Amino acid sequence: MDRTGQIHRVVFVAESILENKQRIADQIAQLRSEAVDVDNDFLNEDAMKERALDLIEMIGATLKNDDPAGFNEIVSWGSEKGKEAVIKDVPITEALQNTQYYRKALWMFIAEIVEKERLSAEDIIKVANGLDHVLDQAVFGYSKSYVEYNLQIAQRYQDTLLELSVPVVPLFSGVAVLPMIGDIDTRRAKMIQEKALERCQDLKLDRLIIDLSGVTIVDTMVAHHIFQLVTILKLLGVKAVITGIRSAVAITAVNLGIDLYNLNIYSTLQQALEALGYGLVKKETIK
Repeated sequence: MDRTGQIHRVVFVAESILENKQRIADQIAQLRSEAVDVDNDFLNEDAMKERALDLIEMIGATLKNDDPAGFNEIVSWGSEKGKEAVIKDVPITEALQNTQYYRKALWMFIAEIVEKERLSAEDIIKVANGLDHVLDQAVFGYSKSYVEYNLQIAQRYQDTLLELSVPVVPLFSGVAVLPMIGDIDTRRAKMIQEKALERCQDLKLDRLIIDLSGVTIVDTMVAHHIFQLVTILKLLGVKAVITGIRSAVAITAVNLGIDLYNLNIYSTLQQALEALGYGLVKKETIK
């Protein structure tokens, strides 16, 4: 068979797929429901049929027109569905396994055409190559979008947690405390610096107590950011007081060449408050 005849056969298969798209979509949904029962809006039978119908229509059109531009549409479609899967909390393995049902249903249908029309081996290979390429593009778009959107969500969660980990707590008029707790890496140190400055301006502070008693170990870059914050606050008219410096943090600061003698440093938060003039103002009366 010449190339013209081969192309004609592929177009015939593509047109047959388009004409029977609803039947194939129903078959895909049925295969999926028989294999796995999942209680999720994204994976229920109606949603499966809707997505299958869309993809089969694109598969048929791409095979029929043999147009590489159609792959862009398929990748975009896959990207959209990948993002939707993340939003609806669908594991990537759950969704990607649907590909096997697409392949099985399509090949069950193509097998009927092969038998009825007596397609040649060349025809079948041509259809197979086109079909696999289209499905691969859909999976590529889906997987790429799924991973990227998941990373975006994780990044937003992390940023939110970092913001919540910078609690500038007002104590008195113009005075607040910034308790630092846990491990501090460079990224969190930068966030602490930025958010502390914002809060000082929002609260119109003139004194900020930076309590490091909950910090056990810092590297040189983190220590640099912490003590740089003191310098920046001073330029903004906010006097910084440091409390609870542990030996490891002090050693790191000395190794950085930071002159601790010029800083307002106290062992405890209570000592810092007393130095600022906030001692015991009245006896406790709660019984």
